[in-house]
Amino acid sequence: MAAAHSPPPPRILHLAHVRWFNAEAQYALDLAREMARQGVEVGLLGLTGSPAVARARAGGLPVYEEAGFNAKGIGALGSVPAALRLARILRQERFDAVEVHRPEGLPLIAWACRRAGVPVVRVRGDMRPVRADPLNRLVYTRVLSGVVASNTAIERSLRQRLGRTVRVTTIPGGVDPDRFSPEGPAADVRGELGFPPDAFLVGILGRLGRVKGHADFLAAARQAAGRAEGARFVILAKEEGPALEALRRQVAADPVLRDRVGFVGHRHDLASVLRGFDLAVVASTGSEANCRVGLEWMASGVPLVATRVGVLPDLVAEGETGFLVEPGEASALAERIVYLALRPERARALGRAARRRVVERFTAERCAHAHLRFLFPERFANGW
Repeated sequence: MAAAHSPPPPRILHLAHVRWFNAEAQYALDLAREMARQGVEVGLLGLTGSPAVARARAGGLPVYEEAGFNAKGIGALGSVPAALRLARILRQERFDAVEVHRPEGLPLIAWACRRAGVPVVRVRGDMRPVRADPLNRLVYTRVLSGVVASNTAIERSLRQRLGRTVRVTTIPGGVDPDRFSPEGPAADVRGELGFPPDAFLVGILGRLGRVKGHADFLAAARQAAGRAEGARFVILAKEEGPALEALRRQVAADPVLRDRVGFVGHRHDLASVLRGFDLAVVASTGSEANCRVGLEWMASGVPLVATRVGVLPDLVAEGETGFLVEPGEASALAERIVYLALRPERARALGRAARRRVVERFTAERCAHAHLRFLFPERFANGW
């Protein structure tokens, strides 16, 4: 990236002060790691003791822990000392830019950045509408250097609610196409679950919240059962718990689904597992501001049938890399599953196109490059 006599690499601080490890934290961590791989000096500020901090530290990133930005109500006054501490870190560590991945404490964070003379960009990976109250509007339009949306729906909402004075762009997340690839050994999921070796394997991967649409996935499997005899369905569950047990009981009690639906738990060889499937489903009924699992499936050469929610219409090229259906429409989902189960060559062609689309548009490298171009347009104008 750097040429002879070029300026030193920038120093960028990512704020991912979130208690749990959600899609926003994943986006921030993936982005920070890839920027570091590209030679950028990166730090991550997270909530004290949070999973994001632990993962960043384990990955060798410089970490700053702060508990002051997440207080609510009268306790939010505690964010003032946190903002002063942040301003001190920015000056001492000579950061060139800050990217904020969470809304908590944003006005004070933006104030701290301005106090330290460091430009700040808000990265929005949340489908909830941005607040348009006077303070938030002031921060977004006058204090922030810009806003990065993780999908085009968020960008449209920002422009509608805050006006066109906001400098905003869409930069979806990305994945590593070398790790998630059609090439390499594939796990024998069919054999593990006792399915026929030539079964058309359809999978859904993700946490087991209601919004992820597992009920619609099972309803679609039931409808498809009599029309695509070779289709088999797999729920890849990231965690054990009551939700998983409820799904197991539902399947076991249904004579149609009992021999057609299998369960796979958390796997360290996820890349080899994914490449063993013929079709992937993302059946979410809401959210999906980011959809890393959708990109992992596509990078693995697996076509995607997904709902028109969040970032998914940005990822899936209708009829070219997969299909889109309306959320909650199990019958439409079943139609697309049956269509591809009866046309495996068509499914493979869509999968190859899905892989190409990820390589061309949705890699972690491209995501980081787009952020750097947005943060430092003058450097790119000079051939950086």
